[in-house]
Amino acid sequence: MRTWKEILRSLTKEPTGFRAADGRALGLGLATAQENARQQATAEVEDFLRERAAERSTTSS
Repeated sequence: MRTWKEILRSLTKEPTGFRAADGRALGLGLATAQENARQQATAEVEDFLRERAAERSTTSS
């Protein structure tokens, strides 16, 4: 079941593919690809930082 916060976010979120900067719409495929790339980049940074922290904790012990 979705929370109220998720429902409110889905109602106030801009449609997929809409870019307010210039008002033009992107294709759904391109918008989806850009969103996935953004999320993947964030995950890669988080993984790198976790690995780095693990390396430091094992070498400093």
